[in-house]
This record gives sequence, structure tokens and C-alpha cells, in this order.
Amino acid sequence: MFYDYYLRGADRDTTRAALLAAGLTVDVDIDGETRRVPAAGASLSTIGTIYTGGEWDADGNLVTEPVAVPGWHVNLRLSRPLEASEVAALAGMEISPAPATPYRVWAE
Repeated sequence: MFYDYYLRGADRDTTRAALLAAGLTVDVDIDGETRRVPAAGASLSTIGTIYTGGEWDADGNLVTEPVAVPGWHVNLRLSRPLEASEVAALAGMEISPAPATPYRVWAE
């Protein structure tokens, strides 16, 4: 059984910092370079900015610009529910209720 969470932070850096504070990501040294990776038991799918709308003509030329949905979006999958300390570190970033038609879903 998996627990899926749809997160939206104010921006990329705020979202990354919250995930690190929650212990859902960790910094590791890979060949002398620090990289941020999901913590053990966490899977992340970073979507970033989501756009809606937009219109193109038959030749593929842009007619109407898509509009950015506010925030930086990340999908989180855990094999357990979020703990209270993790919820607190994410400070209201969980989209609840979950989107009826998520932009991206996990493979089953």
C-alpha cells in the first residue's frame, strides 16, 4: 500500500527546503558533489510549474498563451502515512483534497 501526496509550495527553493526540513530528502555526496535525493522510503516526482489552457492553430502556432498555475508542484509517494513532524515541516503544502485529475500519476 502506498500513500500519495500532491504538494504545492510557493516556489522551487521553498518547496525543496520544506522537503529537506521534513526529512523527506537528504543531501548526499556523490563524487565530491552534494546532491539532494529522496530519503529512504520516499519517492518524489517533481513537476514544477503547471500550465493550463493555451491554444494552437492547425499549423502548431501559438494563438493563446497557457497560464501558469501558482506554485511549485511535487508528487510524493510513501509506504506509510506522513508523520506529524513531516506535516508540520511541509506547512500546509499538501493539496487537499487531492486533485481529481492530477497532472502526473504514479504507475501502478
